[in-house]
Amino acid sequence: MTNPQAIHDPLDLAWAEIQEHGLEPYVAELDAHGYTVIPPRVAAPDGLSERILAAALDAAERRTGVRPDLDTGATHADFTDRLSTVEPGAEDSPFGDAMQSMLFEDPVFEEAMMNPVLLAMATWLCGYSVVLSSMICQMKGPNKSSLALHADTPLPSPLPPQSLTCNCIWVLTDFDLANGTTCFVPGSHRWCREPVGAERIVGGAHGNPHVVPVEAEAGSLLCIHGNVWHGAFNRTAPGLRVNLALYMARPFIRTQEDLIGKVPQQMLDRNSPRFAILTQQAIAYGYTDAKDSVERGKRAAKYALAYAKARGGKGVHASEDVQPPRPFLLYG
Repeated sequence: MTNPQAIHDPLDLAWAEIQEHGLEPYVAELDAHGYTVIPPRVAAPDGLSERILAAALDAAERRTGVRPDLDTGATHADFTDRLSTVEPGAEDSPFGDAMQSMLFEDPVFEEAMMNPVLLAMATWLCGYSVVLSSMICQMKGPNKSSLALHADTPLPSPLPPQSLTCNCIWVLTDFDLANGTTCFVPGSHRWCREPVGAERIVGGAHGNPHVVPVEAEAGSLLCIHGNVWHGAFNRTAPGLRVNLALYMARPFIRTQEDLIGKVPQQMLDRNSPRFAILTQQAIAYGYTDAKDSVERGKRAAKYALAYAKARGGKGVHASEDVQPPRPFLLYG
């Protein structure tokens, strides 16, 4: 196996990291189907998922004052909120409770993002300059509404064939059909378009016949190409379906969360230089005036250069190699 530290080409380096973690069969499945499930023994053998779940339950209790009921799901049964209107005619939220902006809730969520297997897969799909667009924890109890099929790439069809976004989802409780699992149309990422009309329907007599429900044990990592058609079945079994979704994007895609300049310095200091890249600190765009433009450029150059040095002089693009990246054209 090639030593990743001895490689300079970004694509070769990304492949070396895939090999380092034994992810070749999952990359092959991802390429063929548009998604893959990496089992706990590969993704997080150190009990990471259990710690994420515990922290998510604590965060939910802090936010709502009610401890989620994992056994019966009574706390989230037929859950309704602002997301209940996502699907026309939905009786309840197809997501359950979607808790946004989880990164700052507990240090374990930093660990969830910095997991080397997750980063290897996100890098393979979206490159070394990939950033976190959002981190959302979904808790779904017994409900009636399914989530219609869609792609995650935030562009009109036709979509580019390469993945501009990807979803890396920590499966925190078992996923299966009765538990309201995620579902896919395998290979649909190659069609480079959004589903339309009846193609979007999940379940029932008129549901898309090509839909495949995912089965994944708690602790798995579900990785999704941004173009693949996916949705979710409603949950019919007691209990909660809990997952942590890290929606990742190439840095020229508008992110769901605005993290630029908002990450505490102590959080940046206790993580590797790549953490700053992932949390959007090397993005210079979005300025409000000339002064802000200069400040954003300086900050972006600082973090991009630190990351390049940490990678042995290799920048987020091959063209950056050993020279400081241009602050206003970092991700052009």
